Amino acid sequence: MRATFTDNGKHIGLSLRDVLEVRLPESQVSGYMWSLVEGSCPCLRFIEDIYVEKGPAKYNGLGERYWLFTAAGTGECELIFNLIRPWSKPSPEFILHVTVE
Repeated sequence: MRATFTDNGKHIGLSLRDVLEVRLPESQVSGYMWSLVEGSCPCLRFIEDIYVEKGPAKYNGLGERYWLFTAAGTGECELIFNLIRPWSKPSPEFILHVTVE
């Protein structure tokens, strides 16, 4: 299953061993970067995160960060990502409500 920024605040239902991919836009040049709040969703096991430049990103800094998770345990939790900007404190800007059955 894939979730993007338009899924912010939504509920995601998974079965054990399902893979969840979260894709969020990121602009490293302007200082907007995402950070996973570790331990926010114990039902999911983090696999990896990848940053991919989009188009002529070397000129505009636009890209996407991908996180991959596998559903490792049953239950409900919130997967939380903070938007980090150098000029302010990290704030939760993206949350998925996850249920694993």
